Amino acid sequence: MIWHIVTRELLDHLTSLRFGLTTFILVALMVTNAVGHLRTHPQRIRKYSEKVNASQTELKSRTELYALLQKGPGKLYKRPSSLAFIADGGNALLPDESVSGGFWRLYGLAYIWSMGVPRLNIEAISNLRPNTTVIDWVFITTYLLSFVPLLFTFDALSGERERGTLRLCLANSISRTALLVGKFLGSLITVLIAFYCAVLFNLAIISTGSWTQLGGADWGRVGLILLIASCYAGIFVAIGLIVSAVTRESRLSLVILLLIWVTVVVFTPSTLGTLSTEWMPPVQTHHQFQMTRGTAFDQIRSDFLNKRENLKERRQSAETSQEEVAGIDPSELEIQQEFVNRDMEMRERISRQHFAAQSAQVLHARRITRCSPAAVVQYALESMAGTGFNRHLQFLNQCRLHIQHFRNFIVEMDREDPESLHFIGVRKGMSEKPVSPEAIPIFEDKLTFQDTLNPAIMDILLLVLLLSVFLSGAFLVFLRSEV
Repeated sequence: MIWHIVTRELLDHLTSLRFGLTTFILVALMVTNAVGHLRTHPQRIRKYSEKVNASQTELKSRTELYALLQKGPGKLYKRPSSLAFIADGGNALLPDESVSGGFWRLYGLAYIWSMGVPRLNIEAISNLRPNTTVIDWVFITTYLLSFVPLLFTFDALSGERERGTLRLCLANSISRTALLVGKFLGSLITVLIAFYCAVLFNLAIISTGSWTQLGGADWGRVGLILLIASCYAGIFVAIGLIVSAVTRESRLSLVILLLIWVTVVVFTPSTLGTLSTEWMPPVQTHHQFQMTRGTAFDQIRSDFLNKRENLKERRQSAETSQEEVAGIDPSELEIQQEFVNRDMEMRERISRQHFAAQSAQVLHARRITRCSPAAVVQYALESMAGTGFNRHLQFLNQCRLHIQHFRNFIVEMDREDPESLHFIGVRKGMSEKPVSPEAIPIFEDKLTFQDTLNPAIMDILLLVLLLSVFLSGAFLVFLRSEV
């Protein structure tokens, strides 16, 4: 019986004008998305390759161990996602490279390279509404895949109630549960036929580009993205059936659904995201950040100068040692090592704290806006596509791991030289043996399927929960409604 109802609903929808217009609009937007991606993605890959090659060439030109430590691994670049056409993720608002911090010379000493974190444009990132100027899958899914299901369900029950066919159907052996399941599946399959048809056009065009060849993991992520989009469409099919079940006129049902759509999809994500940042304590300005770092550096420098003065006083009261005659004082090198390393650690710590405060605002805004299914599906698609804020956090974490590995490499190379005094951070205290360019650790930005799935799991489960809640609500409302 359910299959008979599904077949009837499918035939009615597939032969309607709204299905034809829906398919045409979806295909047109997906083709536009594919053409735009083929035009911009090769440029992104080319620029990324040029920057990485230039950085690696400069890095391998340093054969002195101290120069490697002092200059560091250089800039580390984020690899453009092969699925950026699915979710742009605000790439224009997020940095695509790491930065370094600290430039000073004092008493023959110089700074050690430290990893800085690029500042975020909090106001722009907190506007969590999908960018209407970027036609990606997030825009198409968030807006159209929520609006189209309402067009196919606003009169699913209220229309039959107006025509008197609903009472006739239920007078037969058809149960309300079977009727509702049939209408839900019929409407959902209709919407997904139009959406999947547009997706096939999109992927067929993108596959023709030599710069956008997708691997096995990429196709797996695309498949999961389609399931997420299908679940999102199912939520709005259920919402449409709820409103259609409680109204007696299809026109009233359409007006109510339009108001719900504008509130849930358009108004809620951006408004709550912006308001949430206003409710949180303000983050340090760039000037305040510089003042904090300057004050901390002054304290470290003051401690260094005091220790040097104390060392000079001890020298004057003690006999000259054999090392001092040779021009090398281990105590002096130890003080210098402590100074440059404390400075490096301070700069990285303050930079991490500043970025953590900025990230807290973004994450807090996302937690609040998850009351809207539109925001939830946007975050899920960004995570699975390897773009957006979660991807940026993963990139910075990879940078930190690589820098730790890079510094461990320098320490190990210095320990292998028996002639070195092993004072890391001081030119006189480190090995002077040349370093093989092939042995220098090279940063490679990687993104696995698990890296994209982990941050998306919560959003996927939330979408499934919302689908279950709204579908259960549709059953309860329809079972208690009058025909």
